[in-house]
Amino acid sequence: MSGHNDFFRKWVWSRHRVVLVPVLLFVSIVAAERIPLYVGGLLPSSPNPSVFSVYSAPAVRLAVEHINDDKDLLPDHELVLRLNDSQCNVGLALYQMDRLLTASNETKIAMLGEACSPVTQPLAATSQYWNIPQFNFLSGSNKLENRIAYSKYYHVRPIEDSLNQAKANLLASLNWRKSVLLVQSADLFTLNARDLQDEVTAVGLDLPDLKVLSDSNDFTETARSVKASDVRVIFGLFYEEIARQVICAFYQNGIHAPTYVWILFSWYHSRYWYTANNDAINCSKNEMKEALDGHFTLGSIQLRADTNTTIFAGKTVRDIALEFQKKADISAGTPISETFQKYSAYGYDVMLALARMLDMAVRNFTALGEIDRINNFTYEDGYVSQVFNTILEKDSFPFEGLTGRVVLYNLLTAKEKRLFGNVQIEYIQTNVVPDANDTDSQRGTLVGWFDNSNGKLTRGVGYDKVPWTTQDGDPPVDTPKVVIKLHGKGAFIAIAIIGSVCIILALILLLLIVAYRKHSVMQKSFSHLNELIVLGGLLVYIMAIIYGLDGQFFVFTNSSLALCYLRNLLLAFGFTFIFGSILVKTTTKLMKRSFGSKLSPDSLLLINGSLTFGFLLLIDCILFSLWYGFDPWEKGEQALSSTSSQTYRYVREKCTSKNHALWNSGLVVYKLIVMIVCIIAVSIRIKARGQKEHGTSDSPYIDISATGSSFGFAMAGFGFTFVQDPLMEFVLVSLTLISLISLVLTLLFYRKIHWIKRGREEVEERIDLDSDPMKDLAAAELKELRKRSRELRVALERVMREAVNSSNF
Repeated sequence: MSGHNDFFRKWVWSRHRVVLVPVLLFVSIVAAERIPLYVGGLLPSSPNPSVFSVYSAPAVRLAVEHINDDKDLLPDHELVLRLNDSQCNVGLALYQMDRLLTASNETKIAMLGEACSPVTQPLAATSQYWNIPQFNFLSGSNKLENRIAYSKYYHVRPIEDSLNQAKANLLASLNWRKSVLLVQSADLFTLNARDLQDEVTAVGLDLPDLKVLSDSNDFTETARSVKASDVRVIFGLFYEEIARQVICAFYQNGIHAPTYVWILFSWYHSRYWYTANNDAINCSKNEMKEALDGHFTLGSIQLRADTNTTIFAGKTVRDIALEFQKKADISAGTPISETFQKYSAYGYDVMLALARMLDMAVRNFTALGEIDRINNFTYEDGYVSQVFNTILEKDSFPFEGLTGRVVLYNLLTAKEKRLFGNVQIEYIQTNVVPDANDTDSQRGTLVGWFDNSNGKLTRGVGYDKVPWTTQDGDPPVDTPKVVIKLHGKGAFIAIAIIGSVCIILALILLLLIVAYRKHSVMQKSFSHLNELIVLGGLLVYIMAIIYGLDGQFFVFTNSSLALCYLRNLLLAFGFTFIFGSILVKTTTKLMKRSFGSKLSPDSLLLINGSLTFGFLLLIDCILFSLWYGFDPWEKGEQALSSTSSQTYRYVREKCTSKNHALWNSGLVVYKLIVMIVCIIAVSIRIKARGQKEHGTSDSPYIDISATGSSFGFAMAGFGFTFVQDPLMEFVLVSLTLISLISLVLTLLFYRKIHWIKRGREEVEERIDLDSDPMKDLAAAELKELRKRSRELRVALERVMREAVNSSNF
C-alpha cells in the first residue's frame, strides 16, 4: 500500500511540478511581503525647480531606499513616501496635506515638511488633530518651539537662533562694534533679531540698531537712514525675495561693497540667488554682484567632519555622499564636504529619525500582541500617537547621522539649545573675474567654524587668506573713524580784519553822530534814528566775524553752540535797527503832510517809531521763540564726501537743527519784505514831492540802499541756507553782509558828514529836511534883484516926471 502511495506522489510531482512550483513560490512571497507604512511629505518644488527639489527631495528618497534595504530596521515593514508640491504657500500646503491624509487605502502614519516656517506652523498645528507626528528639517522659526501649540511637531536642525553666538563672535573677532539689523516683519526674523541683539551685547559690543523693513517694499528711506548712521556692517534677516529688493534699493543709495558688508543666511535657494528673478528689481546682475561682493554667510554645518564614520546599514558618510551625488545629478568630482547643500543632509537624518521611531513602536506593539494597531493605523487612535511621543522623548533616542549627533532640537531645554550645533562661516565674493582655469564668477572662502558647545571660534585655513575687497586689503571698518576737518585760518583772519576795521569806522561814525546830534543836518534827519542805524550796522559786522566760530576754523565747543544762537539774533536785530529806522524816517515825513498840523514832529516821531519798532521786534521775538523752542540748535556734522574714504570720514562740526533751512528762509523772506516796504515808501515820498532829491536828503540814498540791500541780503540768505561748502559759505555770507552794511552807512551818512565838515548851515529854519539850501538861496537873491529892479524903475519914472515938469516951465 505504501508503495502505491509513493508511486502516486512521484506521479503527481512529475506530472504537475510545472504548476506547483509557481504556486509554492507565490505563497512564500505572500508570506514574506512587507507591510507598507505610508508617510506624507510636503516640499516646494515649483514653479521653478527649487533647492528643495534639487537637494532635499533626493536626500529624503535616498534615506527611504536605505531604510527599506536594511534587514534590521523595520524588517517586516516597508516605508512608502508620498511627496506633494506645496510651493511654500499656506493655502496650497493645507490642501495638499488634506489630499495626502484622506487618500483611500493609504493612511499616513507620519508627515514630513514643510520648508517655509509660515507654512509649517499651520501644518504643525493641524497634524496633532490627526494624531500623527510631523517631522521637519528645514523650518527655522523659534515660534515652532511652542510645545503646547505644536505638541506633535519635531525637527532635527538647529533653528536660526543657533547662529547668533557665531554672528556675535564674528563681529568681535573683526573688531566690529557697531552693526545694523534689517529685519523682515515675520516671526522667524523678528524673534531671531531680539536674540541676536542679546548675543551681540553679551560679548561686549554695541547694541545693533534694529530696523524693521516696511511692508510696502519701498526701502529707500531705510537705506537713507542706514547711510546717515554711517554704520557699515549690516545683518540681513529676511527671505530671499525680499533680500534681492533690499540689496538693490541699498545699492541705488550708495550702500554696497567694499565700503559696506552684508551678513546673510546661507540657506537661500541657489548659488546665484542674487541674480535670479532679476526682472523684478531695478538692478542689473552686475550691479547685484557689485553690491554683495565680499559678504558673509552663516549656517549650521552641513556634514560631519569625519566622512569615514559608519552611519547606517554599514554605510559610511562617504558611501552615502557618493550615492547622493548620483541621485541628485551632482558632478562626480564634487568634494564630499560640498555634496550636501542647503541642509539636505538633515533630510537624510530626519528620515532615519522617523524610521527609528516606527521601528521602536513596532517592536513595542509586537511584544504586546497589538501589532495590528500599527499595521492598520487609524487617525482616531490617540494611543499610538502617545506611544510615538513617548519614544521620541526618551533620552536614548539620539543617534549618529550625517550631520553629527541627531537630536530632536525642539525637545531640548533652552540651555541645551544654546550649546547645541556647529556653525560654518563663509566669505563670498560675487564679482570675481573668471580666468581660464575657473569660469565661476563667485568664490567662497571658508573663514571658520563656531562650536556652540564651548563658544569657540575656530579659524579655518582661509581666515588669514580672506581676499578682502577693500582698497588696502584689510577688513572693512564697522564705522569709519571720524576726523574733524578744520579750514586754514587765513580766510577767517582776513574776514576778521576787514570786519574789525569796519567796526572801528562805524564806532567813529557813531561818535560823530552823537557829537553833532544838535546840528541842524542831524536834527532834520532824526539824530536818534541815525544812531540806531549805525548800531544795527555794528551788530551785523560782529555777526559776520563770529559766523566762522562754529567749527569751521576752530574746534567746536559748547561756546560754539551759544555763538550760533547769538549770531542769528545779531543779524535779525541788526537789520531791524537799520531798516526799521529807515522805515520810520520815511513814513514820518509822509505822515507830516497829513498830521503835521495836529501833532508836533516829536510826538509824530515817537508814535510812529514806537509802533514800527514794536511791530518788527515782536515778529523777531515770535520767530526766534518758535525756532529755538521747537527746533533748537545742536551740534551736528557735515560730511565732506570729497575727502572721505572707506576707513576715515572727514567731517566739519557745525550748528544744525532739523529744519534750519526752513527757518533761515523764513527769516530772509521777512527781512526782504521790510526792505521792499522801505523802497515803496521812498518811492511814494519822492513822487509826492514831485522833484528830484538833493543835498542832505535821505530819500534817494534810502532808495538805493534798500534796493541794493535786498539783493545782497538775498545772496547772503542763499549762502547760509543752501551753500554746502563750509569755506565758500563763510566767505560768501560774511563778505556780503560786510559790503552791504558798509554801502548803506556810506550812502546815508557820507554827505551829512561832508556838509557838517564844511560848516554849511541850511539857509532858513523854515526849510525842512527835504529842501535844497542852494535853491532857496538863489530864490532869495532873485527876489532881492526883482525888488531892486522895481525900486530903480520907480526912481527912473520919478526922474522922468521931474524932467517933464521942468521943461514946461
